[in-house]
Amino acid sequence: MAQQHFLSQFSDKPRYNTKAVAQETGVPADTFRAWERRYGVPRPQRTEGGHRLYSERDIATIRWLRDRTAEGLTISQAIALMTDGNESSLSWLSTAVDTEPHTWERLNSRLITALTDFDATRAEQILGEAFALYPMEEVFLKMVQPTMIEIGEQWHAGRITVTAEHFATQFIRRKLSGLFNTYNITDGRGLVLVACAPSEQHDLGVLMLSVFLVRHGWQVIYLGPEVPLRDLIETVRQLQPDLVAVAASTTETATQLLEAGRAIQALPPPTPHFGYGGRAFNINPMLIQRMPGTFLGHDAQEAVDHVADLLSGKR
Repeated sequence: MAQQHFLSQFSDKPRYNTKAVAQETGVPADTFRAWERRYGVPRPQRTEGGHRLYSERDIATIRWLRDRTAEGLTISQAIALMTDGNESSLSWLSTAVDTEPHTWERLNSRLITALTDFDATRAEQILGEAFALYPMEEVFLKMVQPTMIEIGEQWHAGRITVTAEHFATQFIRRKLSGLFNTYNITDGRGLVLVACAPSEQHDLGVLMLSVFLVRHGWQVIYLGPEVPLRDLIETVRQLQPDLVAVAASTTETATQLLEAGRAIQALPPPTPHFGYGGRAFNINPMLIQRMPGTFLGHDAQEAVDHVADLLSGKR
């Protein structure tokens, strides 16, 4: 499929039937046919027998609209954003098809430049192109996460200002928060409490995990950065979650999780599972040997898989 390689390979050639498009995008056929009738998007062609055939560009369009509505836009707002208010021109797609191939490396480079230039409009466009090409989880793991790591390293090296780093962080936080609020449920497969270590200020990783979890049907209570141990334990007693997932990005904050894990595992039944992760454990795997509980993996997708195993009794 072209969306797995380069946006420039998108074709107008009709080749996919309605069932194939629904399977490829996860959008029900009735939904994108309604978009077509009301807004003229997507734009399938017809066979001699009158059946719709969709192109790769149509599939990219449907994906993009799917993700914008998942973020909270109405379909009319998403159409307007995509077409710059002119429904006769799919401006972002027609422009993108003529550009250089959109590899992850190039997408990341463009997003870094947009964010460090304080250009939210351009960053939105780049993310929109990525969401049209790839599943949401891939965009965050292969594009957003490496971009934020690189921006953090540039700030530490003195190549960008703290204001640029803060702008980038807040831009991504708004995206993740919007998705979390859109997908969050009050009754799911199980209750997961997600938090940062007591002195941990960097919460984008656990916010990303929270988004991935709710998209997989888990009920999530997100507590954010710098959660004091005493308050965390009290909240666990009150809510009785199935799992407590806590993250740390530095050795100092990872050490704080040692006490947190022991305290949680010492609670009376029903005692929740204790899981942990974060950049600190990816950089220094030796820390894992000291920790109680379960290491949830090196990224949010691995963590989702580990959560499913833990709470289904496979671990």
